[in-house]
Amino acid sequence: MKVQKIFNAFTTYCNLLKLKCIGVQVGSKARFCGDVSFSIKKPSRVILGKGLIITGGYNINALSPSERSYILVRKDSKLIIGDNCGFSSIYISVHLSVQIGNNVVIGASTKINDSNDHCINYLERREERVYKDWSKLNIDHAPIVIEDDVFIGAHCIISKGVTIGARSIVAAGSVVVKSIPPDEVWGGNPARFIKKLSN
Repeated sequence: MKVQKIFNAFTTYCNLLKLKCIGVQVGSKARFCGDVSFSIKKPSRVILGKGLIITGGYNINALSPSERSYILVRKDSKLIIGDNCGFSSIYISVHLSVQIGNNVVIGASTKINDSNDHCINYLERREERVYKDWSKLNIDHAPIVIEDDVFIGAHCIISKGVTIGARSIVAAGSVVVKSIPPDEVWGGNPARFIKKLSN
């Protein structure tokens, strides 16, 4: 346990140093424990809130013992993560905009991607390998918004153009392809309404 704490402190320090060197705004008490990697292309806007915890690999989470967290922010895009959020072995890919509110919990191995990553047209897909600047490709993308106090279970996929309303819950293994109103439980592939939440 003591070795794990030292290792987590070391990986947090290394990531904080890297992020601050490239101008990322990081809130107080943010921690990056284990195998957590960032690839941030400039110019872009990245804000990571206070109390953020991101873990990856090294048996930190039994649901994803060897899977790292990886956050990719392409140039001219925006990633904003609010305060007191917790993610484990997460993959976030930002081509345009991903905004995550406060007190959001996201389970192991969830993928968040605001684009298709590849061209829809098969002829354009054939040409993808020759492009060095992906901004010139005709790839669909749309912003993702995850509002305050949302809980997303493990192994989910959050697709482009989706808003998940405040306090809603997404069941483990779901594929979210359309927006979810506040205070609802959704699940499945594709995710569908299950029930309303009450206080």
